[in-house]
Amino acid sequence: EDKYILLSEGIDNLSKIGDVTLSNEFSEIKLIKSNDIISKIEEIDDYYNFGYKIDKVDYSEIAYIMERIKSGSSFYKTKENNFLDLKDTEVVEFFKTIEELNLFNNVYKEEIYVDKFSLIHLDSKIRNKRIPFITGEEKIKELVNKLNNKEENYAVPKDLNGNLREYQIKGYNWLKSIENLGFGGILADDMGLGKTIQTITLLLSNKNKKSLIITPTSVVYNWKSEFEKFADTLKVGVIHGSVSERKKVKENYKEYDVLLTTYGTLRSDFKWYEEKRFDFCIIDEAQNIKNKKSKITELVKSIKANCKLALTGTPIENNLLELWSIFDFITPGYLYNEEKFKYKFLNGDDKSLKELKELISPFVLRRLKEDVLDELPDKIEKEYLIPMTFSQKQIYNSYMKDIKKKLKENKKIKDNKIVILSYLTKLRQLCLDPSLLIDDFKEESAKIKAVKEIIQETIDSNKKVIIFSQFTSVLKNIGNKLKEDNISYLYLDGSIKAKERINLVNEFNNRDKNIFLISLKAGGVGLNLTSASVVVHFDPWWNPAVQDQATDRAHRLGQENIVEVIKLISKDTIEEKIIKLQEEKKELISKIIDGDTLTGETLNTITEEELLKLFT
Repeated sequence: EDKYILLSEGIDNLSKIGDVTLSNEFSEIKLIKSNDIISKIEEIDDYYNFGYKIDKVDYSEIAYIMERIKSGSSFYKTKENNFLDLKDTEVVEFFKTIEELNLFNNVYKEEIYVDKFSLIHLDSKIRNKRIPFITGEEKIKELVNKLNNKEENYAVPKDLNGNLREYQIKGYNWLKSIENLGFGGILADDMGLGKTIQTITLLLSNKNKKSLIITPTSVVYNWKSEFEKFADTLKVGVIHGSVSERKKVKENYKEYDVLLTTYGTLRSDFKWYEEKRFDFCIIDEAQNIKNKKSKITELVKSIKANCKLALTGTPIENNLLELWSIFDFITPGYLYNEEKFKYKFLNGDDKSLKELKELISPFVLRRLKEDVLDELPDKIEKEYLIPMTFSQKQIYNSYMKDIKKKLKENKKIKDNKIVILSYLTKLRQLCLDPSLLIDDFKEESAKIKAVKEIIQETIDSNKKVIIFSQFTSVLKNIGNKLKEDNISYLYLDGSIKAKERINLVNEFNNRDKNIFLISLKAGGVGLNLTSASVVVHFDPWWNPAVQDQATDRAHRLGQENIVEVIKLISKDTIEEKIIKLQEEKKELISKIIDGDTLTGETLNTITEEELLKLFT
């Protein structure tokens, strides 16, 4: 230690007060600093070499140097009795970088293979002048520039059935660049900006490639319908539903360009996926893998794919561990392991958070509605086709079978209008939540699961949402589920007096109450709810004018937000069939279903065949 102090400080200090003469033996001892490290990056074919040499240090000593750094030592004495100065911050940073990039096992070699992700880490260190002595950094800059300036224009596929907005074209180009550079990425656009169609466009440009998309149950059939609408030249299979339905698609999976499945179904079928490799694996609502310890997170991350993409509408920067988990899916190891990530960034200072931002920015694309306001309509409408749970479907089918039998046996349909309306109402309630009719039904219905997912996303995005339903009983059930999750909300139905209604509206518009449950009739007129940016119609009213009138409580003069309108439709039920019939028999359907106008005269205009169509 005395020799190190003399070399690092003593000789200089003594020289200030007189002449210093060193013995031959001492003069041969060297203090090794950062300018004695030579390091270079070379590109060889499609990979990179990180070469380095430290004057008078043997590669076999690297592990011992790392131990000394971790113990806080000021120096390391080499085999040749020289001293490596560990007070030199650039020296320490060099060795820490080797360890951070998981290159430590290879440091005994003169040249170390590094992947493209490691180069981005090196770029951050070089630009911040923490290890400035690396040569050949133009190779790194070239790669990073390609990542940061994804301005290459790719042709939008000609067989895309629809027109992309300008920001969506940029999003498609970004996704194509990520793919072509061999990386993964996170498309984190705000709710309603069209992450689905941008992704579909990417897959349409890769027709000969196999893709797997994993989604929440609530939107899997929405994805299917979007493919049918915008990319009908792609063959899409849905691995969801009963065992036999899933088996049929899996047996013929080679026929499909795109496979759609859900997080829950993936868990059931995972053995089938173990031997498969996809060109793309895309996860929708990526926050579903935020819990590292959950089984579904483990399964999703083990899917083999050449390019992995994550879609999320929530600002991932708000939850750093969620951010780490998503990156662990798209680029495993890039943000270190979880423990090292937490150590470096979870309670980090501004300097470490700046470093994190630099590391993630090339791989995340996020646009808010206010960023692209000029390109958006003032109202975005979408339908979510929700498959019922297995037990819910069994109950619904049993009721439907019984109703059809009764209708066929009763030939005097026009004399049974009240009974018919009660049949329709029961079927509608079963679509929403069977517990409305069956007291001991304890399972959470598919629609309630779906609306909870939507509510959580609006909370994460700091948006306000209105949930409309004709049935106050189902609104109360939703409210009870929110209470169980400690989520506060406001509630309004026809029993609430006018003065209290105004107070509720003001509380929603002016305070931090972000969820409003409203019965359709109570919310249809006289309310100004312009602070909401998301409107959910939990159940269709069939008469679109009534539904639109409710939507207009949020979408009206004074609204500064783009309003996203989501209609939840139960798949393979009377809800779906009536919506399909709306265009051809719009007037008829509204008369049948709108209880306020159901009269003997109305029923006289309906044939037995037309009415029974609703129950097939």
